[in-house]
Amino acid sequence: MAESNATQVILTDDGIKIINAQNTADNAASGVANLNDPNLMSVIEKQTQAAQYAGLTSQYNVVLAQAKEASISTTDLTTAYTNLNTFMSAILMDTTKASDVNRDNYKSLTGTYNTALSKVQKNLDDYVNNEFSAASSQAVVADSNATVAKSAADSTGALAETAFENNQTTSQAVTALKDGSTMTIAELANGLATKVADNDYETYKTQTKDLIASKVSKSDANNANLIPYSSHFTTPLTGWTLMNWGATDRKLLVTTHTFYQNGTGALLYLNTAQNGTAAAGSNRFPLLPNTTYTFQFKAFASSNVVGANVYLLSRAYGSTSDYDTVHGLFKNLVTSPSQIDQYTVTFTTGANDNEGYIRVDNIGSNNSASSGLFFTELKLELGDTATPYVYGGQDSMIAQTSDDVLIKVSKDELIDEINLQAGSTLISSSGQLTLSADTVYFDTKKPVIIPSANLDTVLVNKTLTAADITANTFSTNNGTFTVDKNGAITAKNMTLIGGILTSPTINTSTINGSTINGTTFHGGDIISHANNTAKYYPMTITPDGAYKSTYFDSAVGLQSSVESGAISYKYRSMIGNGTYLYDNVAIDGQGITLDSGTTTTKDTTFSAAETEAAYISLTTEAGLYLHGSNANIDFGGHLSDDSTSVGMYMNPYGNLIAKSASRYWQISVAGTDNTGGGPVARFGIDSASAYNIIFNRELDIGNFQINTGHTFTSADKGAIHFAKGGGGAADIYAGAVNYTSLVKSSLLSVKKDVKKADTAYWAQLVNSIDLATYQYKTDDNTSHLRLSSIVDDVNVTKQWQLPDVFISRDENGKLSGVDDSVLLNATLATVQEQQKEIDQLNGHNMELEARLNKLEAKLNG
Repeated sequence: MAESNATQVILTDDGIKIINAQNTADNAASGVANLNDPNLMSVIEKQTQAAQYAGLTSQYNVVLAQAKEASISTTDLTTAYTNLNTFMSAILMDTTKASDVNRDNYKSLTGTYNTALSKVQKNLDDYVNNEFSAASSQAVVADSNATVAKSAADSTGALAETAFENNQTTSQAVTALKDGSTMTIAELANGLATKVADNDYETYKTQTKDLIASKVSKSDANNANLIPYSSHFTTPLTGWTLMNWGATDRKLLVTTHTFYQNGTGALLYLNTAQNGTAAAGSNRFPLLPNTTYTFQFKAFASSNVVGANVYLLSRAYGSTSDYDTVHGLFKNLVTSPSQIDQYTVTFTTGANDNEGYIRVDNIGSNNSASSGLFFTELKLELGDTATPYVYGGQDSMIAQTSDDVLIKVSKDELIDEINLQAGSTLISSSGQLTLSADTVYFDTKKPVIIPSANLDTVLVNKTLTAADITANTFSTNNGTFTVDKNGAITAKNMTLIGGILTSPTINTSTINGSTINGTTFHGGDIISHANNTAKYYPMTITPDGAYKSTYFDSAVGLQSSVESGAISYKYRSMIGNGTYLYDNVAIDGQGITLDSGTTTTKDTTFSAAETEAAYISLTTEAGLYLHGSNANIDFGGHLSDDSTSVGMYMNPYGNLIAKSASRYWQISVAGTDNTGGGPVARFGIDSASAYNIIFNRELDIGNFQINTGHTFTSADKGAIHFAKGGGGAADIYAGAVNYTSLVKSSLLSVKKDVKKADTAYWAQLVNSIDLATYQYKTDDNTSHLRLSSIVDDVNVTKQWQLPDVFISRDENGKLSGVDDSVLLNATLATVQEQQKEIDQLNGHNMELEARLNKLEAKLNG
């Protein structure tokens, strides 16, 4: 970074204060609380009402002038306007503070004014229609009068001829002609001949007809535009607001384009890349109910814009709604992508349309790429005919009455006019008035009064000699030396007032003083680099108290500033191919905000339109907020680690994502350093799945607890169920199972195809089982001898007999073991079968015992 010669500035506490705007921001914040109070008119509402009331006043003055010319009574209208003006002037006297307002009184006054205005406008329409019918008859009368004038002149000429032929002798003709005049006959004849020449007669006749036609013309001389701020847009934008709904990437910008005024005129630009609406609304302006208006505007759009909508959204005075009535001026309008065109429509307001605003919509993009609707020169005017565009809310006019002619042109708050009245003429300009001629002569009996004048070259090469020169101010022609009315001396941008030197350029290494006042302070020379297109200095303090430090090289542009109670840092990449990276950081009293993204142009002025990719804020109210694809929290391990592969990061959705060399994410108890005092839980996050998820404490999942004592616990003492996801019980694989009771669900309600078992068949199967004693391969010498049937999963020709019905298979059909449930019930069938045999044997034994008893009885008998 280039350095300039050091300049030492010694200041006291009363010296330059770089940050002095915070108090203004704090005071402004207090006004927000007034927005929702119906008994107060807020600062924002006052500013809007001021613009609307200016339009109402302009309209009132035009109608008043037209009514005066037509001899229409305006007593009620003037009284209503005076009352409304008294009410509004008190409220709008100070637009920087909220003030009390009587809403009912306001509504009543505006209603009375609108009623009186409608009556005068109705009378004006009737007057114009009547004047049209009288126009032709007036023209005939004018023609007749001109003919009579010529006839009288001819008669007078004949009298003159008679007198001349009588050699100027006194006769009745001469007496009649002169009527006491001393003018000679020759003089009179010459004068009359001049006055009644045919060309003068025809001119008079034509002028009379033209004047009548002008006086009864129905076209409105006033070319007023009701829409304020309808072109000549500036940044920051005034008079238009981007709606807070629709496409999330919506933008409203001020821009230029070669389609409009060869790229020199400002346009409004509604932009979105989404299939959603980007809408902008104008300031409100007054309307007349049941009145015909004509709207026009110029527009074009990129080829991927779905279309455009234009609405007039109106409401009644006193309504708290954004709008009550929708006038669709243009719907789904497809504008040209190759040129700017003008679009015009005529419509009629409703009975309750007292005020409204224009809303323009970019309906959206049809291909997810950036789409833009460009528009300007919006105009809303009375009547059914579109007249040439004039700047919003201003008017240019030519008005003529019987005793007054007014020529007026207004634009950008500048008003110039010429007013001719009997006895006085006014030529007024809010800018420059130039009298250009070979000679300008002031023919006046009284002294010419010029409050201030520049004599320019009058005294060049001449000497002004005087004992004393008395003047309010004094200056040289080229302005290099001036003395103002207070005695302040300025010489070549240096001002000396009361011993204090201000606004100089001082080249020195050290300035000592208690206070230094100045407009702008620069440190060093203008940065000498091609990227410094805005001619920044390394350091600048601007008149509003902002401190800015700027740096450029071939790769980056950097700027830090302290202004409006905040510190900001801006990074701009100077290298790119259609896109250039940017980063912004701002620190203020509420917190820290960071955003990054791209610009489509090399941003050498730190003000290009930005496409945001990531946004991060840290405030005490909202905490840490991340938004955007690149808004992450990155953990990079120790300084000795490779931060690109070690650690993890949290994305804007709150997800934890491992880096390539990460193994696990661990939760630890407190320890002596940031490694912790031992893991509570460890989550394996390596891509090879070598690290498991480990919990080192009891894990409570609802009523289910898994603790470190090898115990699964039912917290509410209810049963533990192992179920399949699709329904039914799940299989359990385990070693030895110790239990106090074994219950098998054998409810008839859950069974089908229930038949009585053949116990003899099942006993036969049980008796075919080969039993074996054995030990598992994992048993040691302390294990007891085991006895059971054998599932032969080794030999193709089975060496151990076990009917297949007693064998269990897993979900893949592989042999898994003996189905003890079937085997147990088959054993029960065997017991039942054996019980039958026992019962039969017992019966047979009892029969033999009876026979034996008989035999013994006989033998003993």
